[in-house]
Amino acid sequence: MSGVIATMNEGGVFMYFILSFSIFSLTMIIRKVYLLWVRYRLAEDEITKAVLRQIESNNYARAIQYCNGKNHPLTAIIKAALLRANKSEKEIRRGVEVAAADEIPRFKRGVAFLPHLANVSTMVGLLGTIRGLIHAFSGMEGGDAVKRQEALSTGIALAFNATFFALSVAATLVLAFVILNTKQNKMVEKMEHVVTTVVDMIVTKNARMLSSQKGS
Repeated sequence: MSGVIATMNEGGVFMYFILSFSIFSLTMIIRKVYLLWVRYRLAEDEITKAVLRQIESNNYARAIQYCNGKNHPLTAIIKAALLRANKSEKEIRRGVEVAAADEIPRFKRGVAFLPHLANVSTMVGLLGTIRGLIHAFSGMEGGDAVKRQEALSTGIALAFNATFFALSVAATLVLAFVILNTKQNKMVEKMEHVVTTVVDMIVTKNARMLSSQKGS
């Protein structure tokens, strides 16, 4: 532990900046993992069956109540369709598009920043590397051979430590981005499928009702 602290102290402000940066990024990743794997984890088939069952029974109020009980982007978008169930297909789909435009970006928020944070970490590491090299070569001026060798080795160590730390943080952020982005894209695809199924059911039921009214 003391060795790590000594390395951080030798690295100076850049090492501590990267450390602070990594803690901030880790907090963001943990929060997103919680959202995707815990808070927003839903059984899409169960929701689809529950909502479609209420639509088939013409009980839209209960379907809306069911959606209100779920704090999830999917149910919020489905609710937008249910609230417009007595309107035209165009208005229903328009309402779904508006709700999706509001919910989906909020659902995806945060993940897109990770590659940018990785780039910033790399740039800060590069600054630390340059600082170490400056320290190494500035120590070569004057003095005896032992001191010059010591200054050179210390400066190169500082440069490599900064590079290693920054690239480690950047690689972790890129890996986290790939995992989180893949997960949320799959969830969005499932949500789109469920919403399409619900909207098609509402439109089909409305068409049947209109056809029966004309027939009578």
